[in-house]
Amino acid sequence: MCGRFTLTRPTDAVAATFDADDPPALAVSWEARFNVAPTQPVIVVRRGGDRGRSCSLARWGFAPSWSAAEKKAAPLINAMAETVTDRAAFRAAFTARRCLVPADGFYEWLVEGKKKRQPYLFALADGGLFAFAGLWQPWQAEKEGELTEAACILTTEANDVVRPVHLRMPAILPREAYDAWLDPDANVESLRKLLRPYPAAEMVGRAVSAFVNSARNEGPGCVAPAEAEPPSLF
Repeated sequence: MCGRFTLTRPTDAVAATFDADDPPALAVSWEARFNVAPTQPVIVVRRGGDRGRSCSLARWGFAPSWSAAEKKAAPLINAMAETVTDRAAFRAAFTARRCLVPADGFYEWLVEGKKKRQPYLFALADGGLFAFAGLWQPWQAEKEGELTEAACILTTEANDVVRPVHLRMPAILPREAYDAWLDPDANVESLRKLLRPYPAAEMVGRAVSAFVNSARNEGPGCVAPAEAEPPSLF
């Protein structure tokens, strides 16, 4: 799965990387994030705008719309690539509301013993920005001024870098696949082929501080090296 990630670049850098419009309001609303967690705002890139793509904010996590108690239900933050078209919660969004979710790192946890959870940070070997394959849908805001759209992240089986820590990883799209993923006329089979493990040779991972374990914590301390490095997995 993908339960936390980082996006530490300013919005103008995000917009430049994804060749998208950068609304002034977005720069005001977003600051460097080292511990993005479910239900918090995330940046999404979609078709539209003067440059053909636009950036905006969405709440991370779909609500299960068929549930009468959806406001109390856990948000659906991930959709499995293998079953996304089989689940009512994601089927319509996969067909018509796909997006890119920019990031520069993501976390997974290695369970050691009964209680210890060692966080690992995974990123591109060149340190660059990348995009998760995402979906979005309208969101019923509870208060005026809150976000009115929600997003989730697709996951796939882990590559050789991530697998020693977790069996799944977010579906990272190569740059050349961005247009295809956002193409409103793309067919299901062509989209499925894009949701593959990212090449392991282009990724790195390292153990980081347990400070990131709490979703309430934020800042560079989240990506600081682990105090006591466990045996290397890579």
